[in-house]
Amino acid sequence: MLFYYLLLRLWVRFGDQPSYVKLLSVLPGIAVIPVMYWIGREVHSRQAGILAALLLSVNVFHLRYSQEARSYSLAVLLVAFSFLSFFHCVKQQDRFWGACYVLSSVLALYAHFFAALALVAQLVSLVFLPGPRQLARKQVQRLSIIAVLGAPLLWFVVFRNRGQLDWVHPATAKDLYHFFLYMTGSGLKFGIALLSFVIALKVWVSKSREQWTVQTWSLVVLVLWLFLPICVTFVLSLWKPVFVARFLIVCLPAALLLIAYGLTEIQRPWMRYALVLLMLLSVLGPIKSYYAEPGQQDWRSAVDYVARNAGAGDIAVVPDGYCEMPLQYYIKHVDTLPGFPAILSTAPDGIQGKALEITGHVWVISCGLPLAPPAISGYSPEEIRQFSGIQVVELRRKREIY
Repeated sequence: MLFYYLLLRLWVRFGDQPSYVKLLSVLPGIAVIPVMYWIGREVHSRQAGILAALLLSVNVFHLRYSQEARSYSLAVLLVAFSFLSFFHCVKQQDRFWGACYVLSSVLALYAHFFAALALVAQLVSLVFLPGPRQLARKQVQRLSIIAVLGAPLLWFVVFRNRGQLDWVHPATAKDLYHFFLYMTGSGLKFGIALLSFVIALKVWVSKSREQWTVQTWSLVVLVLWLFLPICVTFVLSLWKPVFVARFLIVCLPAALLLIAYGLTEIQRPWMRYALVLLMLLSVLGPIKSYYAEPGQQDWRSAVDYVARNAGAGDIAVVPDGYCEMPLQYYIKHVDTLPGFPAILSTAPDGIQGKALEITGHVWVISCGLPLAPPAISGYSPEEIRQFSGIQVVELRRKREIY
């Protein structure tokens, strides 16, 4: 997320109110919509591009992370633009699109390292590219440049791992299913999405038997873009848990492009428009529910609660570094806030050696899914408070019995 935080550092020079900070995520979330149209037009038709852009604009998964002060919407924009440039590069030898491809891909890596899996999907797709192999070799050269420029990120991931992802739980088939629901929506939307995938696959098989063209190859690229990052991450999670839905949001454009591809191939216009209308109507409820909620994470209330109940000698432990930035932000911006405990960003078992320095209570603050009360030697849970998207566990020293 380095690129995002560099932008954020410049962004907050002009204001640091929550709505203004989130605008840095909103703008890429809006900008990716015309990019979706452009990709859809390149791989299929103008109609597919319009439909893909429309589906993204009402997708709750996209709306949610385009309004969070994180790099996800920026990563989606850069990955989408990388694929747009990728399609242009294999169709024509154009230095402008080649430069756009290298720049957007490198920035995507530094926006979120899971973008690397999308670039691997591009590399694999070159095996199936029709036409002169010179186009594929040229693209491999560009990918090599990207790999060299992204090498510092690989060094950081391999050698600077300090347990940043220790909070991720092992992936299950249920997690995989829920991720597809995040991308397509549940109920009727999920059914229409599956139908669209089947139609797209059927049309692709028919066309590929007739002739292997750049257009039939383009569908292979979309399939790899969607499934390769998911499969690699899921398999890797059997060894080291890294499967997190928001990390894989870079696959969302591919899923919606495939849905648009399938819907556009429906021959009967009335059926096509009816399915699109049903999909749009069925998303109104989830969008209304999303905006009716008080907020994805109620940091203001959580920070206020800890500050008003903490005493001298207390510390606050943040097991997940993902939560520390919003915590620090609201400590600075909650009005009339009493003193807040010193913050220790580490897993709960990481404070064992510091236990003698702690004279008061320990407040374990986590965001995301509720966790079981942490086990810390010499401490026992006194109270657990749940806020929207945040859990606060208060631990106190066990009384010694003589």
